[in-house]
Amino acid sequence: MIASVGSLARGQGLADVGADEVLIGLEGLDQPVDVMIDSVGGSQLVAVWNLLAPGGSVQSVGWTSGEPAVFPPYATVGPAKSLTSFVIEGHAGADLATLAELAAEEALTVDIGWQGSWERFVEAAEALHGRRVSGKAILEVSGRHTPGLPPQN
Repeated sequence: MIASVGSLARGQGLADVGADEVLIGLEGLDQPVDVMIDSVGGSQLVAVWNLLAPGGSVQSVGWTSGEPAVFPPYATVGPAKSLTSFVIEGHAGADLATLAELAAEEALTVDIGWQGSWERFVEAAEALHGRRVSGKAILEVSGRHTPGLPPQN
């Protein structure tokens, strides 16, 4: 498995969880791949499509670039490949409750890269969108914060 990340810092620990190789961006990826998961979108999604082997699949799970994916004419003509988007539809309450229980039991770890008051949601959103947060952002409600972690100032 190859992991492609936006910076060296984002690649830390990926080898420990199963990545055979960690690349910054798509540079150095010169062999066709069977499956790719893309959270960036835009021009990177087009580049990912071009790296797929015949019969390969791209799973689009985000659009952090905010830019359009512009495929050149006839880019989708040729050997069969697929592009599928992922969207959570329907009620997710029971699944979220299960995840919260697993996290509380410490059976599921969550990397937290930012934590602060819900009143600072604009700051949190800008940090996430600007890819300055490694992990999740936690918004505190009513002065509560995640035990064991100091609140952000």
